[in-house]
Order: sequence, then C-alpha cells, then structure tokens
Amino acid sequence: MITSPRWHLVCLAYPVNSGPPYRADPNLRSVLACLARYLRANPLAGDTQEGITQWWLGLDPSSTEQVAQALAWLEAEGLLEAVQQTDGLVHYRRTVQDAATEARLDQLIRDTTVP
Repeated sequence: MITSPRWHLVCLAYPVNSGPPYRADPNLRSVLACLARYLRANPLAGDTQEGITQWWLGLDPSSTEQVAQALAWLEAEGLLEAVQQTDGLVHYRRTVQDAATEARLDQLIRDTTVP
C-alpha cells in the first residue's frame, strides 16, 4: 500500500525549487549586487552590519532589514563569515580570497544586476 509522504510544515513554507531569495525581492537583489561588488573590490574589508549599511552601501539606517537578509544569505552561502569581537559586536568579512570565491561573487553580480 502506497501512502502519501508526510511533509513538515517548514518544508511546505519553503519549497525546494523556490530559488535564491533575491529572485523575488528587487530590494534584496540590489543590496546583494552592491555587497558582491564591494567584496570583490575590497577583499580584506570587514565591518559591522551598521557599518556595512552606512559606509559600504551608503544606505539609510531604515535599510537594515535588507542588509541583514543579504548578510545572512552570503554567510549561508559560505561567502561571508560573522566574527564576534571582544567588544560584543559582530563583524562580517569574506571567508576566503581565492579564484572560486571570486567567480561566485562575479556570478552573483551577474545574477542580481537588473538589465
């Protein structure tokens, strides 16, 4: 007897084939493109979320939600790491500086740039 699969509620909320989150959100796509370009041009850069929002991206503090989502996505993809400093602040920086990471950032720039 064949039974239907039992799905977890979280699996139903986030379909497997939904693609990267930036595809559905133009604001997030724009922030990711800017971050990827910045990280590509400044591979040794590191800063807090607030510093990234203000200094790297030149955005208003009201944009922190999109920046937080972009940083979380880049971290989940292994392109950024979050390091807690002794002062308690979290600083973000690139994980590695190699050709594969450069290629992934270049691909992200191509994928997120609106024609």
